[in-house]
Amino acid sequence: MGRLFWKIFLSFWLTLLLIISGVIWGTTLYLQHSDAFQAKDLRSRFVDRHVNSLSQVIEYSGAEAVTSMLNPSHRHPRARHQEFFILDEYGDELLGRNFDIDEPNITQHASVISPDGEYFRILSKQNMRPPPTALTLLPRPFRQSPAIFAMWLGIALLLSGFVCFWLALSITRPIRSLQQASKRLAAGELDTRVAHAMGNRRDEIADLGQDFNLMAERLQSLLVHQKQLLSDVSHELRSPLARLKVALGLAQKHPSNAIAGELKRIDLESNRLDDLIRQVLTLSRLDAGSVYRRDDYLDAAELLESIIQDCNYEMNGSRKRVVLQADTSGIIEANADLLRRALENVIRNAVRYTPDATDVMVTVQADANQPQQLVLRICDQGPGVPAQKINQLFEPFVRLSSARDRDSGGYGLGLAIAKRAVAFHNGTIRAWNQVSGGLCMEIILPTQTLSD
Repeated sequence: MGRLFWKIFLSFWLTLLLIISGVIWGTTLYLQHSDAFQAKDLRSRFVDRHVNSLSQVIEYSGAEAVTSMLNPSHRHPRARHQEFFILDEYGDELLGRNFDIDEPNITQHASVISPDGEYFRILSKQNMRPPPTALTLLPRPFRQSPAIFAMWLGIALLLSGFVCFWLALSITRPIRSLQQASKRLAAGELDTRVAHAMGNRRDEIADLGQDFNLMAERLQSLLVHQKQLLSDVSHELRSPLARLKVALGLAQKHPSNAIAGELKRIDLESNRLDDLIRQVLTLSRLDAGSVYRRDDYLDAAELLESIIQDCNYEMNGSRKRVVLQADTSGIIEANADLLRRALENVIRNAVRYTPDATDVMVTVQADANQPQQLVLRICDQGPGVPAQKINQLFEPFVRLSSARDRDSGGYGLGLAIAKRAVAFHNGTIRAWNQVSGGLCMEIILPTQTLSD
């Protein structure tokens, strides 16, 4: 806290000194310029009135009456910078004061004759007042007693130091808690949170603490999912590899003309293993933000029709069927392989769970609120998904059954790849259970307008 305290303290006093210096400088300039005009006008009027008064006293009462007005003890407060002199016909000043009549600040105003017939001249001398300075702007007790000024300065330093210390402490305490929490998080304590360290604060530092908590929760979730992913991948890879080893062992025990079944099994498991690795790599690349090019322009209805034809061909002999209802279509800027795989994964997932002798309905229509968006819905007539697992459908290796064999529905990667592929195309995907039964998947994709 020491460095922050001194930064705040010195910044406070530097700012204060700059403000005080600016105010003093500006006020001094103002007083100097305004005094030159205002004081001159006031002095001129004061001199005129005083000269007029002296002239009348001399004219009606004589020289003796006017001497009391010239006495410094009876001088008007405004006359401290202006002295008046009365010279008789011989050039002598009535009070006997000596001055040089040729001085530039001596002004002759009037000549007056007394009732006795004596001739007098009235002159004035302007005493130049010093211009205001920074010291004259200080309160009088500070100018008269440096000890008082030092005392007040000490009090100001003490109070400002206390305020700056409290301010630095209020800032550094939560920041120090954030610093310690970040070190614990870096050391692997993923459950570290700083909400308790923020107290009842309602400022930007409290917002920073909330953001830290969100970051820590996200990191913890990502690392937990990563560990689960590695565990699931290792489990899924271990099963086909184990079967391959068994098949190879059996093939080695039989004569060469009797191992056709084992070799066929090896080929099947190898294909499954290759498919799993391909899906894992696709998912990993999408999660890592690998760059896929979107340089294909696909007609959505045509793409769905091609996928559905392949599915129906593969289900030849089964009573399941995929039906397309396309009210409209649109051109999608896409990566053809990635988008086809995403749509195919969703449709094949619906085919897997829909009962025999039922249809999977695929509809295409324009978004009522956004004309430049296309809404694709794939609905089956299967058992649906438990409500608490709807949000988990698009996570890797998530299955509806606790059994981990392929009969429960693939490896659990198809919908995870579909969600990330749709997001790559600036679209969204969501799922819900139909009231009449079955699961619906809705995919919204932006369309493009191609110019001629």
